[in-house]
Amino acid sequence: MESGHVAERARQRTLVRRGYDAISLAYRSDDGDAAASSAEDVSRYAGWVAELAGLLRPGARVVDLGCGAGIPATRELASHGLQVLGVDFSAVQLHRAQRLVPAARLVQADMATLHLRPASADAVAAFYSLIHVPLADQQALFPRIRDWLRPGGYFLAIVGAGQWTGTAPYLGADMFWDHADTATYLRWLQAARLTPIWNRYIPEGNSGHTLVLAEAS
Repeated sequence: MESGHVAERARQRTLVRRGYDAISLAYRSDDGDAAASSAEDVSRYAGWVAELAGLLRPGARVVDLGCGAGIPATRELASHGLQVLGVDFSAVQLHRAQRLVPAARLVQADMATLHLRPASADAVAAFYSLIHVPLADQQALFPRIRDWLRPGGYFLAIVGAGQWTGTAPYLGADMFWDHADTATYLRWLQAARLTPIWNRYIPEGNSGHTLVLAEAS
């Protein structure tokens, strides 16, 4: 039974990867414009990144999980003088990121199976990427993120505000989402020794997500 669950989660992640291969330019153009929603506004990312950068020393090492084409988050992180490792499993997205954010180091990998050196990062960011990862994989990822962070490092992520899961057409391709509610995420983070500092509801039309900042304890 467990092997069946593992295979299903792998299938769901593959659906997301293929989806972003197909919709990369429709999702975000080279100049950063988004087709999705007001939640994708570049200025919003800039504010989030600036807040994180303000907590870090110059040249700090930051992992951007689900970096996509590198815009706007990876580019914003690099613009603050941070050493950025962008991680994404979409070959199309990463090919664009190599061109659009040459200052970043990029690796093609599935965050659900990614392994990095312990205490090798000062911060990890995940903007609108965790929400495409099956919940069991999300929960298993948090302790690994804690392992990647130095003590006192930061994790800044968009997570679900309410519980929901589903597959639906998105910009012309099938896409998968999986969300727990905010309280569940805060418990999972605490259990992984990622102590929540604050969380904020990010409204998006008739719904929204949660932005959470946690510190590695």
